[in-house]
Amino acid sequence: MSRTQLVVLGSGTPNAEAERAGSGLAIAVDDRPYLVDCGHGVVQRAVEAKAAGIINWSTVDLRRLFVTHLHADHTVGLPDLLFTPWIHGRDEKVIAYGPQGLKDMIEHIQAAYRVNTREHLRAHPASPEGFMADVRAVEAGLVYQDDRVRVHATRADHGDMEAFSFKFVTPDKTIVVSGDTKPVSGFADWAGATDILVHEVYSSAQFRGRPPAWQAYHSRAHTSTEELADLAKAIRPGLLVLYHQLFWGRTAADLVSEIRARYAGPVVSANDLDVF
Repeated sequence: MSRTQLVVLGSGTPNAEAERAGSGLAIAVDDRPYLVDCGHGVVQRAVEAKAAGIINWSTVDLRRLFVTHLHADHTVGLPDLLFTPWIHGRDEKVIAYGPQGLKDMIEHIQAAYRVNTREHLRAHPASPEGFMADVRAVEAGLVYQDDRVRVHATRADHGDMEAFSFKFVTPDKTIVVSGDTKPVSGFADWAGATDILVHEVYSSAQFRGRPPAWQAYHSRAHTSTEELADLAKAIRPGLLVLYHQLFWGRTAADLVSEIRARYAGPVVSANDLDVF
């Protein structure tokens, strides 16, 4: 019987935090990981998870990537993803799915590290493809499938930036990852009866004290605890996992309480290296 795990490699935001790496999740099906986003520190978290016995796979297995959008806190770890697992022995290209612009971003990373790549190939018996990526632009619909998973995409609404949410359907679980987004019409129907909903969120309580410009931006590009609670009531996931949490002085427990004030289902706040 297949086993699917959601591994939180990074639960953070653009703000650097001592206990949180940047955004990055791995959906692992029979120990084959499918990475969603790659913020700062995500590859290091995979190394830590392996050393702690939390996962059975390693960095060389990071070969499938799904990028929700191109903000730095979701992509600044891409050079690390391309080169560190290659040094560890990855011998094939990363297959990367994401918005328009991801191919250009990765090509610029490759160009920036051209000297590094040349010298490493000269000095070590490394694969000539293990640092490369096969980049494919995402459209709404079925974007990937293999013998373990089907991955569906739908358009998110993250202001002026092209963004996507992803749904992973495996033999034993369905996991939906929102990416950064405000509430989107039709999302609840698309998510369906998901086992795990991983969703970004900001504090409704603290929002009211934010400067007007920040209120305008976050209401246009992100989801409040009140909005997420209403969305969860429509979806009824087996578990709601909060990530990319904008606390603004609140705690993780506070955000969970804000959700529970309007939603009675199971909800947890994600931390790095949590497994669900």
